Amino acid sequence: MKATVSRFAAFVPMLLLGLLPSSLIRGAETPAQPADYLIGISPFLDNAVKNDVYRRIARFLLEEMPLDSSLGLYDAYHLRTIAQLEIPTARAFQSGKTRANQFHEQVRKLKEFLATPQEKPANATLPLEGAVRFPQFMDFVGEHLARPNRATIVILLGSPLYLDHKEPHFSMVDGYFPSDGHLLASRDQSVFGLKERKGSLEGIQVYFGYFGDPWVSALHQEKIERFWSLYLKGQGAHLGAFCGDLATLFKAARSGGSEIRSARYDLDVSQKKIEMLRITRDVGVADWITRDSLPHVQLGPPSTTVGPMKIGIRWQADIDLDLYARPTAQGETLFFQHARSPEGYYFKDHRSSPGHEYEFIEFEKPVDVWEVEAMVDFYDGSAPGGPRGEVRIEFDNKIYTAPFAIQSDHGNQARSGSSQREFWTRIDVPRILHLTPRATAAR
Repeated sequence: MKATVSRFAAFVPMLLLGLLPSSLIRGAETPAQPADYLIGISPFLDNAVKNDVYRRIARFLLEEMPLDSSLGLYDAYHLRTIAQLEIPTARAFQSGKTRANQFHEQVRKLKEFLATPQEKPANATLPLEGAVRFPQFMDFVGEHLARPNRATIVILLGSPLYLDHKEPHFSMVDGYFPSDGHLLASRDQSVFGLKERKGSLEGIQVYFGYFGDPWVSALHQEKIERFWSLYLKGQGAHLGAFCGDLATLFKAARSGGSEIRSARYDLDVSQKKIEMLRITRDVGVADWITRDSLPHVQLGPPSTTVGPMKIGIRWQADIDLDLYARPTAQGETLFFQHARSPEGYYFKDHRSSPGHEYEFIEFEKPVDVWEVEAMVDFYDGSAPGGPRGEVRIEFDNKIYTAPFAIQSDHGNQARSGSSQREFWTRIDVPRILHLTPRATAAR
């Protein structure tokens, strides 16, 4: 941090005195129309990028903003104001030196924000590097910052993966992304819910800049860009740029966004379930369940009853089944609405596998096979005679398999209780692992 602060300290006096390099004081081409520019910055940026962020915003203020425009700088995680300013229509403010002298206090506040280490919440369980709370920040923009009859341009600088220590189950790290069902929901059902929010961000243009490579894969990047595009589109806003290069980002924002990414995508209204889906880092990680057939070897019981475990289900009908599992009766249940826990994670294929569906739960921390509880629910669809499928369990370097069946011929939307028994079936883990009651005593 000391090195970062010293770089800021060397640069800011030049701003205050008007002694800027010629590249920062020459006249620059700016948009013809004035606008309100709102720049949201993560308070958790890596030190390595802070100087670039500082210089890019300074350049934007000093030479690129048109007259009769405003600039607001905000902490996009805590929703706090860093600094605000308005550039008058006076011809004198076409000069970078004039702006440097006039707005030195706002520049100082930006420098102080970036140079001051921001404490992360003590109870945070997520890696908050670069975190911005995008939905909440856009609510803040729409409700308090956007002005009638003014062009509003939002520039976000931070991680494109939603990270909120208060709502970790909606985070997008490790390859997770939300289903379109979130966008069809109300805000009390999902932080991404857009029900009854049509037009709340009408006409606002958004330019999202991130740093490094936060993606699990190119597919993960595509899924996140698509989701944020639809999130904005559903409220009347547009995603004008989504990239990892500051120069490209600010150029797009300055030109008014000729490329509107929201137009590329359409909402899938058939995805009504509110769930977090996952893209794996390595296709091989799911090979134990994706392979069509297993070796015809008679497996004996495992050599241990405590260890990491994967439980998965496969089926072929065009229906929606859901897997639920927890390590103990007191442990957290992993399923489509609770995709991560201290013990492991939930993964759903989401209709991309050839010829069959699958989902699985991996307990990365050792579990006791006698205490694991697992169930399958018939969530949605129609299956005369009831659904049929296959359970696979990877444990002790072996893959065990068994059939499963559910009595009901239609789904129940995940309802539970004594009246719902026909929609559920229990996975008997010890039996599938060929353990007998005598093994309990041996344990």
